[in-house]
Amino acid sequence: MESLEKLPNIGSILADRLRDAGVSDAAELRRLGAEAAFAKIRDDLPEDACSHTLFALEGAIRGTRWTSIPQEERASLASRVFG
Repeated sequence: MESLEKLPNIGSILADRLRDAGVSDAAELRRLGAEAAFAKIRDDLPEDACSHTLFALEGAIRGTRWTSIPQEERASLASRVFG
């Protein structure tokens, strides 16, 4: 079982939020995907952290820093989640 904190972009605070929402490890995060995991923790996030958190989850699943995700892909992801 791979710890959430071992993934890029996931620090102790985000890992705790994920665990509190029922996402216990990296495999569960990958199974859910960024959008579903984000939906589970969205209510607990400060408003200004929302899009960056979504991108952090996507980057964690991909194994990369979220800033490495192409802007077009980030925009598409944000559009699907935030409308």
